[in-house]
Amino acid sequence: MSAQQELPGVIFTMRYPDDTGYVWNHIAYLRDEVSAHLAGKARPYMAFPKLSGHPSYALRHMPAVELDCYDNSVQGRARIEDFVRRHGVKVIVFMSAMPETVCLNLLRRLGVRTLNTENDSFDLSRRDSLPKRVAKYFVRHVLGRQMHDLHLANSKGQLQFLRNYAMLPSRRVVLMTNCINTARFTPGDQAVARAQLGLAPERFWILAVSQARAEKRVERLIQMIHEVHQARPGRALGFVYVGDGPLVDGWKKLVAELGLQDVVVFAGRQDNVLPWYQAADLMVHGAERESFGLAVVEAMSCGVPVVASAAMGPGETILDGETGAVIPLHDFDAFRQAVLRYVDDPALTKKHGANARAHVDKEYNVVRYSKEFAQHIVRFL
Repeated sequence: MSAQQELPGVIFTMRYPDDTGYVWNHIAYLRDEVSAHLAGKARPYMAFPKLSGHPSYALRHMPAVELDCYDNSVQGRARIEDFVRRHGVKVIVFMSAMPETVCLNLLRRLGVRTLNTENDSFDLSRRDSLPKRVAKYFVRHVLGRQMHDLHLANSKGQLQFLRNYAMLPSRRVVLMTNCINTARFTPGDQAVARAQLGLAPERFWILAVSQARAEKRVERLIQMIHEVHQARPGRALGFVYVGDGPLVDGWKKLVAELGLQDVVVFAGRQDNVLPWYQAADLMVHGAERESFGLAVVEAMSCGVPVVASAAMGPGETILDGETGAVIPLHDFDAFRQAVLRYVDDPALTKKHGANARAHVDKEYNVVRYSKEFAQHIVRFL
């Protein structure tokens, strides 16, 4: 057996097939970068539920394998156990996996330790009754059940939620803020990007990027754009929504009802969002729940200021009044006024965009993240 084969195995799990693309490319990229720091310490694998033969992200530092680590059926558990035994797996890294939804009992029996990156958004207003809180405390603090070996929170608010609501012991939760590839997401030639995308060069373009889910509140953004358009009838404005999902058809109807067909562009899902950021003057993000807000940070990295509702992630990543504006969660009047300040002041827009780029490059760089993530894994090998 070679020295490489004697190293313990580490699985990075993915929830969707390898050709899914979109935000999942970013997740694959980050985990790939983390695996590079495990060289000489472990044999990493990235497990997809299905390998398509034409992946949307090409792994550089570890092989892809077809294994659904979220399949808790009898057959799924058997496949997981077989892979763990054959490859000497000691650590599995899950993503947004509630402990009861994966086969933790099997993995514990096999001597496998688990980490979970907490990517989901949580409702910070949730409260439990006293009996339920006592029960959670007993199960997790006394019995040591219903939790991973380590939960990696991607924002300070999420860290507090996991400790105070989920009642996870402090030693089982650490803060590891998300990051992006700042070498890729950089400011570009705005005119070139607009020409490439077919966007009118003279307009002030406002961008929103998100999955089409109710908590993203894109319909409120469309209404806000309508009000901004009415307030500045002589200003050439445009609004682009990048994303897809079942709710988009309803949003298109709202645009028609408001007479905004010449203002709003529905760009659909884009695996490469970079030119859309580079073409924009301003980004808006109205989500009421957001654990981190990847698109917000990507936009800032491209030199675009962001106006966002004060959900958990954007409330931390945006420097209010310096790289954008953080608005009380349900105050869309204030949201509109913040957008108008940028529409009316191109110099402020450029200044805050430059601030945003510098801020992200310093605080959310992938090099820091990947090294820190790898160190957490090595603890359990």
